[in-house]
Amino acid sequence: MYLLHRIDNQTSGAMQIKLLNKENKLSIGYAAFVQAGEGGTLIAHAQQMSKSDFAVYFGALGHTMELPWATRTRSHWLYYFLRLHEGDTIIVPGLPTATDFTVYEAVGLPQAVPTVAREHDIGFTVAVKKVATEPMATAGPTLQGALHFRGMDLLLCGRAAEEVDALVAHRPLPTELPDPAAVAAVQGQLQRMPLAQLTQMVGRYFAAIGAIEVRYPSTESSQVDDDETTPVDVIGVFPALGAVVFAHVQQYAGTVPEEGIQDLVGFQYTTFSGYDVFAPVKWFVTTGHLPESEDEAVGYVQENQIQVIQGDSFAQRLVKAGVDVTL
Repeated sequence: MYLLHRIDNQTSGAMQIKLLNKENKLSIGYAAFVQAGEGGTLIAHAQQMSKSDFAVYFGALGHTMELPWATRTRSHWLYYFLRLHEGDTIIVPGLPTATDFTVYEAVGLPQAVPTVAREHDIGFTVAVKKVATEPMATAGPTLQGALHFRGMDLLLCGRAAEEVDALVAHRPLPTELPDPAAVAAVQGQLQRMPLAQLTQMVGRYFAAIGAIEVRYPSTESSQVDDDETTPVDVIGVFPALGAVVFAHVQQYAGTVPEEGIQDLVGFQYTTFSGYDVFAPVKWFVTTGHLPESEDEAVGYVQENQIQVIQGDSFAQRLVKAGVDVTL
């Protein structure tokens, strides 16, 4: 297994880093279950059940324990972590710095840690050894695409897994940067085209990187569960990654105004039903750039699993993927 694992927990992130540095253990939250004595049961069920069956069990257990956050969707990140075996590869973005990622190898099985769970939101750990640390810029294009997902634990396969192996084996991979002139031309087109067309470009990009289904719910009669939240403009379903991406699309030239920033903050509360078998990932795509004064706000929403794609970043992705921006 090749697992993409993020250390993003706002309440226990420092302890997770400490466990990794001091004891060579990667960890994940869900301490409430371990404190209730359910840790061993969850590990056993994750090892034996399909992801969908585990989601049903997890949701029912959370309901019984009166844990409103313990939904079926929240089970996906835990599921893959608890299925780790010795020899599996774990990729952790953002270590040791925000522009790096570190590759680990599991050297044991997941364990429930009730002594840690009593003090921190950490329920499970797995012993690991560090294999390699690389700048994100050195990752191959498919792996880079996976690293951009803000989901906690995503299963990597195919080309992304091959690129991890190549980095570990010190086999160089071509990492061509997109032509700056081409990026500038595409960015100009994105800023001039109607917003509806820009939204379709996001859908085209999803299809180009592996989505098997693309929807535009903001144009459909049914919308998000709470009409006061920021709308979902595009949905991309990625079975190979076990993820569904919900995107909100903005079109600005220059600095994003206050209205756009409020949309960004509100997007963390947006929900969309019907995709419970996938890990939810949120993209906030804007052709403008957020002011530096909002760095703290951007960091906050990213911790809440929102990937902010601003400026010409989306144009770069379109050029790399070879997406035609004409209709």
